[in-house]
Amino acid sequence: MLVGKIGKVYGILGWINFFSFTEIKEKIFNYYPWFILKNKKWESIQLKNWKQHKNHFIIQINNVIDRSIANTWTNTDIFIDKNNLPKLKKDEYYWHDIIQCKIFNTKNQYLGIVINLISNQYNDIMIIQNNLKKQNIKDIMIPFINQKIIKNIDIKNKTIIVKWN
Repeated sequence: MLVGKIGKVYGILGWINFFSFTEIKEKIFNYYPWFILKNKKWESIQLKNWKQHKNHFIIQINNVIDRSIANTWTNTDIFIDKNNLPKLKKDEYYWHDIIQCKIFNTKNQYLGIVINLISNQYNDIMIIQNNLKKQNIKDIMIPFINQKIIKNIDIKNKTIIVKWN
């Protein structure tokens, strides 16, 4: 499961900018081991150190000791085994559970499939790959507001009912 991304090099001692995709950003450091896909093979990576830096983090990876080595890690996605995530209570779900859910409105019209979720300061937003051929809209953006817009989420059957035209 994708949980973060390595950015540009920071300084000359092998530090690298790192962006966490977890809801509580610091929790990323509780979910070890981390994996990368390199040359079509999964490899585990070990952190030497990490620090908060502005609105993201900087990290040191074991055996990455200078800027030139650190530069080879730029734009690397970080994955974890989803079994390492905390167990959820009934009717709770992770964002990755929402991806690929089919979206229907309350009139039982199929709107499309969830391809992404984004967060802003007001609420989360589902990005739906549009299936309405009559509209010239590529994707539909639906606010993820429980009860008001999101009427039902069935993770087992991968369906979501929304109040949306």
